[in-house]
Formats: sequence, structure tokens, C-alpha cells
Amino acid sequence: MRLLRNRSKKGNEMRNITPEQAGAAYDILVRLAGASEQRDARDEFVYHVAHAYRPAIEFRFGGSLGWGGKFRNNGNCNDTPHVDCYREHETPERAAAIVNVNTALAALFGEEPPCP
Repeated sequence: MRLLRNRSKKGNEMRNITPEQAGAAYDILVRLAGASEQRDARDEFVYHVAHAYRPAIEFRFGGSLGWGGKFRNNGNCNDTPHVDCYREHETPERAAAIVNVNTALAALFGEEPPCP
């Protein structure tokens, strides 16, 4: 896993995510997108998404979405945290996983499912 950047290029506001929400989001990533189940991977995600002085707007978790599998909290998609992967690596299976994860994340954050 790797922290990417902490500011939106478009200057969008990111959602404040609590440590509890970050943990629940990571559970979704494990269950639906094959993220690592190792404790340190989870702790790193929660730290960078919820605890850091400047929380990450993108976090590469990989999993079944491949190396480009990212959790995004960048103010896009109706300000709902979401996942995606590199377009050139998208397959029908990965596209279905993305829809499932994004639907679960929208429910976690009390929002309508974000943009595709």
C-alpha cells in the first residue's frame, strides 16, 4: 500500500472521515475488493485516511483491483469516498467489484451510490 497525495488537483473539499469509518471502509475493501487482511495494512489505511495531519485523498490498496486499485476521498463523485482502478486494467470482474464496493461505501457514509 502506498499513500499518494493529500490535495485534490481540482481543489475539491474532501470528507472528514473518522477512524471508525475508516476501519469500516477498510473492512469493505477486504471483503469486496481483496485488500490485505494484515493488521499493519489496515492500521496504515486508517492512519492515512483518518488520523494524519493531512489525510490522504487517494490511497492505493491494490487487492483484486490490481496495482491501480485506489480508495479516493477527493470530493468527486458527490463527495462520497469511492474506489477505482486504472482504466487500462479494468475488466468486467473489476468493474463489478468497483460497483459493489462503491455501493457499500455509499451506504457506510449515508449517501447515494457515487458516479460510476
